[in-house]
Amino acid sequence: MLAVTVIGNIGNDAEIKEFNGQKFIAFNVASTERYKDRQGNQHSRTTWVSYLKPGESSVVTYLKKGTQVYVRGSLSVKTFNSGNGVQAGVNCLVRELQLLGSKQETQNEQQQPATTSTPPIYTPAGSASPFPPENEKDDLPF
Repeated sequence: MLAVTVIGNIGNDAEIKEFNGQKFIAFNVASTERYKDRQGNQHSRTTWVSYLKPGESSVVTYLKKGTQVYVRGSLSVKTFNSGNGVQAGVNCLVRELQLLGSKQETQNEQQQPATTSTPPIYTPAGSASPFPPENEKDDLPF
């Protein structure tokens, strides 16, 4: 298991999905890296990751396209065959989720004074660590 922490924007509204009788909230997040090459030209590289959060929760109503999120979880790579050949998909089982805001909220904050509100956070109940023991076997679709 590979632990990962990502801050990025949700690519489309989250959905409730079911795999092997277990419900998950499914969403995709884009994280963009910006850098300059040796000649000083600016470039950007975007990585998309598919996320599954166990359970069915009201947090799905907040996971809308464009919303910026902080996510910690267990990363896995799953190869799949597309029309152009074999490609890899990056997947993550969510262990901690925090909403950071939406693009609209970010624009409004630049024009208005900051307000103090705590966004919803998801962490597994009764768990000292947000990650399961490494020898724990899961029954996830990836």
